[in-house]
Amino acid sequence: MTSKARSVQPIQPEAFWKGLKAKSFGRSFYSFSEVTSTNDIASQLIAKGAPEGTLVTAEAQTKGRGRQGRVWTTSQGKALAFSLVLKPRLSSQEIAGITLASAVAVAQTLEVFDLKPQIKWPNDLLLKGKKVCGILTEVGPRHDNRQSVILGIGINLNQGAKDFPLAIRSLATSVYRASGHRVDRVEFLQKLMANLETVYGWMNEKKFSWVLAEWRKRSVTLDQRVKVTQIAKTFEGRVVDIDPRGFLLVRRETSLTETVLSGDIEILKLKTRKHV
Repeated sequence: MTSKARSVQPIQPEAFWKGLKAKSFGRSFYSFSEVTSTNDIASQLIAKGAPEGTLVTAEAQTKGRGRQGRVWTTSQGKALAFSLVLKPRLSSQEIAGITLASAVAVAQTLEVFDLKPQIKWPNDLLLKGKKVCGILTEVGPRHDNRQSVILGIGINLNQGAKDFPLAIRSLATSVYRASGHRVDRVEFLQKLMANLETVYGWMNEKKFSWVLAEWRKRSVTLDQRVKVTQIAKTFEGRVVDIDPRGFLLVRRETSLTETVLSGDIEILKLKTRKHV
């Protein structure tokens, strides 16, 4: 643990539980000054029998990660970095939708604070076109014959421009940068746990169509011309829809419609969409 990490006190369970309305999400709570990755800690806890809804937060991560092996940097005391233990009653194909459901829940929480977030498929939340949140969903270990899923989320809340590395300063934002107002981290996390619990419940109740309806309202990806980069190929096309499983449908110039299960999406020319 570095001296810098010691200077920021982690979120205290008593303060977090005091206003928590979620029934199970966050009731088991671990808060650290510094870890390798909250997803790593969550995985270890699952192996020891941690219940669904176990929450792990950290002020600093020495090996914080995003999708495609990217690094996720957390500003101590000014952001949220956490992992949530899930044990869904879903098929392996349905589990992929947890990322979209989580994005909806984060968007709903940002809206409580009078913000207008947009969701960029599959896992980014944007404010005024800049990234404010990233989501990483990983399959966790099996325990008691149940498959676990680890939901990792990083959200920029109270950073100023200089808190971001120069390389991403023009691409990333925070609630404070976008709105001019700082938010209480504990309050935000409490509200987010309640929203995540609700939207995740829709999935377990086989109501993924509800998730997709909320996702579509906030999508910045639909009807856009994009460049899709995958391991095996790269192509361009227009996003025509999202299918019932949460996969992106991209129509190429050849009129062939590709179903995109994973990959990086670059919006080539932003076309303004009206909220539906």
